[in-house]
Amino acid sequence: MKKFIRIGILSVVCASLIVGYYFYLSHGRSRKDEGPKEMSELEKVLTVDFAAKYPQTPREVMKWYDRIVMLYYGGEASTGQIELLCDQAMMLFDADLIQANPRDMYISSVKAEINTYKTRNKRMIKADVCDTSDVAYKKMNGNEMAYVLVNYVTSEGNDYQDTYQKFALRKNSEGRWKILAFQLSDKDGL
Repeated sequence: MKKFIRIGILSVVCASLIVGYYFYLSHGRSRKDEGPKEMSELEKVLTVDFAAKYPQTPREVMKWYDRIVMLYYGGEASTGQIELLCDQAMMLFDADLIQANPRDMYISSVKAEINTYKTRNKRMIKADVCDTSDVAYKKMNGNEMAYVLVNYVTSEGNDYQDTYQKFALRKNSEGRWKILAFQLSDKDGL
């Protein structure tokens, strides 16, 4: 009889250990071993170091710029973060664009545009950069230039609007493509 009681107690203890270990593996460890949390898009954009890792092509520059613009007009960034995003955007600007549009002026214009978006309940929902084969390269006044067409889609209530902008980028003395200017365009980039 004692042998059956010992076997029963040993079976209960072993079963408890197995269930406890399973619970530890499935619940307890997952909280500790999750590792670093996934960064948000805002955190990714704010932490990129363009001085050390600058985009190599005009299209890549525009993709980074559009990620910033989406955060401006997508409604995700706070007022303080807008200034940091503006600083990131200006890292992609040509020196002539910065001279014509200094930091304080640029930040003010971005904040004013964001306020307009908020009052109209407008959001930017998509930004598409043209294909690599559609980037036009030209030499102008001794400068290497690239022209990139970007399609922005916004929503205002139930209405959606497509806007096309053609960006001119100039390669600087360090070999980096910088945004020099942009203008509204049509779908064909004309």
